[in-house]
Amino acid sequence: MRGAMESQPPSSYDQRFRDLMQAGRAALTAGKPQLAHDLWREAAAIDPYNEQVWLALLDVIETDHDRRVCLQNILSINPLNVQARRQLNRLNAQMQRAVQGRTAQRARKARSERRRRSLLRQALLVGIAIGLSGVFFGVVVSIFLYYAR
Repeated sequence: MRGAMESQPPSSYDQRFRDLMQAGRAALTAGKPQLAHDLWREAAAIDPYNEQVWLALLDVIETDHDRRVCLQNILSINPLNVQARRQLNRLNAQMQRAVQGRTAQRARKARSERRRRSLLRQALLVGIAIGLSGVFFGVVVSIFLYYAR
């Protein structure tokens, strides 16, 4: 698509960009976020250094990873965008908490597994001890009965 547009004068790029942005807003208003996403992605391909296209995409993207990329693009274009910086910091903090939560969950699971193995080992040893004591008791009773006759 871009190859065909390269031969067009820059003003047609601008018009195409504006048309895509407008169509994306209309699609979002009509409750079609995926269409808006696709239109704005095309607009971003035309002018990747336009802050407005990344701000628009931020409204329709679904994953934290994509949100993060979007916010980083906004800040690379406009480092003074305080709102984008706050959102990125908040998103980074959420992601860090999620990683810490998963790490803590893995640690709890590992402790639980070690505890389970320890209890299994103890149960096995107790079972062996009970079995051996039963054998020992049987031998003692047999000896006692043998000599008691």
